[in-house]
Amino acid sequence: MKKHPFKGSRALLLSVLIPLMFPQVIPEPLRWIWLTLVALVVLKRLGIISFGFDRSATGEDGTASSKSSGSRRDGVTHRGEIVAHGSAPYQFDEANRLSYYITLRTKRGDDRTVWGIDLKRVALETPLAVGDTVALEFLGREAVVVKQPVRNDQGHVVDHRKVSTHRYSWKAHVLPV
Repeated sequence: MKKHPFKGSRALLLSVLIPLMFPQVIPEPLRWIWLTLVALVVLKRLGIISFGFDRSATGEDGTASSKSSGSRRDGVTHRGEIVAHGSAPYQFDEANRLSYYITLRTKRGDDRTVWGIDLKRVALETPLAVGDTVALEFLGREAVVVKQPVRNDQGHVVDHRKVSTHRYSWKAHVLPV
C-alpha cells in the first residue's frame, strides 16, 4: 500500500493557507515567491520533480539518478518505460566499479537512470525487459560495509579498504500498458 505523500503535513498546509488567508502578513512579491517554493515542495513530494543538493559519495551502492539525486524517502516511486538496464561502471564512468542501472523514459519523454546493486535482484525476480512500463519503488536503506579499491598513481588497484555505506532496497511492479 502506497503512503500518502502529505500525511501529517500540517506545516505544509499552514504554509499555504496563512499567506492566502492573511495577505497582510507577507508583502505581495514575497507571498508569490513563498507560494512558488511551497508548490515546488508539493511537486517534489508527489514525485513529479526532484531537486536537492545532497551529492553524497554513496558510490555504486547508492541510487543516485544521472540527472539528480532525488528524494530517498520510503515509498518514493520512479515510473516509466524501461529503455535500458544492465551492469555498467557506476554513472558510466570507467573509473568506478560495476553497478546495476535501469533507465526509465517518463511520460514527459525525459530519461532517468536509477543506480543500485539491489536493482539487479529486482530485475531478475520481477523479471524486467526493455519496453516494459514499470514502477520502481524505493523501500529503504540498510547499513553495509563494502570493499573499495585503492589505486596507485597509474590507476592500478593495489589494495582494498572497507568502507561503511548504505545499500538501497527496491521493488518493481510491471504496469499494464
